[in-house]
Amino acid sequence: MPVKLTILSLLAGSLLTGCSDKSPSGKDLDLLTANPWKYEKAGFDSNDDGIFDALDPRIAGSEKDNMIVFRKDGTGYSQMESKKEGFPFMWAFQNHDSTIYFQDQYYRVRTLTRHRLEMYADQKLGGSNTRYVIVLSR
Repeated sequence: MPVKLTILSLLAGSLLTGCSDKSPSGKDLDLLTANPWKYEKAGFDSNDDGIFDALDPRIAGSEKDNMIVFRKDGTGYSQMESKKEGFPFMWAFQNHDSTIYFQDQYYRVRTLTRHRLEMYADQKLGGSNTRYVIVLSR
């Protein structure tokens, strides 16, 4: 019996320490969760020159007014200012906060400051590579 407990303790300890690179740093967690965000823009920038080739029509339209709230517990919600109900989501930092899981996808974090969050995901569309960029601001 003591051997089983020792093995379980070692296994649990290795699992906990093995995930340490996925836990967010205090600074980035505080920056992300301090206040609600709003979409500034989102769309495709195929050559990563900062000029969007095509804006996401969902974000350019009504979703632009949505408030995005990230909570410290890894949950969040997107809510239109005029509505009381929000759409819940899960999020997580990974790779020492250089990657964020958001909207069912992994994004690389390009910028995270008090007033700006910029993230991107490289995607393959129609046989060519493109970059989908989301810019949130306060």
